[in-house]
Amino acid sequence: MIHASMVKMLLIAVVVGCLAAAAASIFDELISLGQEFLFTDLPQHYGLSQAPWWWVAILLVIGASIVALARKLPGETGNGPLTGFHFDDPLSMVPSVLLAAFGTLIFGFALGPEAPLIVLGTAVGAILTRNAEPKVRQAVMFLGGGAAIGSVFGNPFVTGFMLLEFAAIGMVPPALIVPAFVALASGYLVELGIANLPGFGAHSLAVPGLPEYNSVAPRDVALGLLVALIAGLVAVAVREAAVVFDKRAQKKAVLALYLAAAVTAVVVFIVQVFFDIPVDQVLFSGNSGMATLVKQTSIVVVIVTLIAKGIAYAVALGGGLRGGPIFPATFLGVCVGVIAALVFPFVPVSPMVAAGIAASAAGIMRLPATAALLGAVLVSGTGPAVAPFAIFGAVIGLIVRTVVDRKLGNPVPPGPDGRPADPNVLPA
Repeated sequence: MIHASMVKMLLIAVVVGCLAAAAASIFDELISLGQEFLFTDLPQHYGLSQAPWWWVAILLVIGASIVALARKLPGETGNGPLTGFHFDDPLSMVPSVLLAAFGTLIFGFALGPEAPLIVLGTAVGAILTRNAEPKVRQAVMFLGGGAAIGSVFGNPFVTGFMLLEFAAIGMVPPALIVPAFVALASGYLVELGIANLPGFGAHSLAVPGLPEYNSVAPRDVALGLLVALIAGLVAVAVREAAVVFDKRAQKKAVLALYLAAAVTAVVVFIVQVFFDIPVDQVLFSGNSGMATLVKQTSIVVVIVTLIAKGIAYAVALGGGLRGGPIFPATFLGVCVGVIAALVFPFVPVSPMVAAGIAASAAGIMRLPATAALLGAVLVSGTGPAVAPFAIFGAVIGLIVRTVVDRKLGNPVPPGPDGRPADPNVLPA
């Protein structure tokens, strides 16, 4: 028999899912419009075919200044992207987090929108349940955060897998899974639209331009495992560099912001002037640059892109900026997959990219099932035969992350220093 409390929670999940997804879609659209205006429309207005490195440098400094300003607000921009996903940030912190996210994402730093979207969704949940009991409020905040992050993946099953993994490792009460799925589905309807009501538009989650892959060869599997190992090592190395930078940044937070801007600007200068690489290969979350990346025929250019993106990603992760860690990691995985296909022309690129994405995502998130699904979904247009590569890649990426964490004495699941996990702080 279904209890009245469960029915009430499911109804709340529908409401918070719709509102959180709507807020997230508006946030995503503002970020997209801001990036297009600053990096495309405005340069073209002044007769520039693309944003030159000095233009990018100015925007990065402005973005760092906005984040520095946000640090003066209550909450001081909240938790950084290296600390995991948080579903319990108080409402007083939200303005500083969102302002810092705008300064980070619109002005070109190499992070994604996931973490700010979670904060936005939890804020919706907190507002709806401001007079409720703390446990109810925390539960609804989680539902709102899940629905909000679901808007960016373009496929609710990716977020659904993520929530299931949270429950599997004890980070989320299993009783919240069904309401979370209802919130996800409701939020997805807001994006798709229903009947004559238009939606906000669902994101297309795919790496464009990859050829079909329908027949698995043994050599493909062997090289796919190697690609996964390299992609996992690259992602974890970038994260460890970010951790080192973050420890120093905490002492001089504002200086670290401008240092991150300066390093990113120098990287853009090098790749644009000496290698003619578009700025979107270094800046932003990486989604907009994947189409260009998979068409690249120069091994040197792709290797330079990998190094440049890795540096920009590391300083953004550890420099006090505010955004999410997932999508830049997938870009690194695509880089490794493309390099493998260029070095070994007899090997198809699609399964290599699937393995690279899954391994790098698992190395960053420490969530293998979510990483495997993400790798498969991003490359799903090439055929179902890429699925084993994504699964193997995610497992190898997790192994790399686990080994490195143990060697360096980093906190490992279920929680920091082996203590019971905080249910409001999820792994990264």
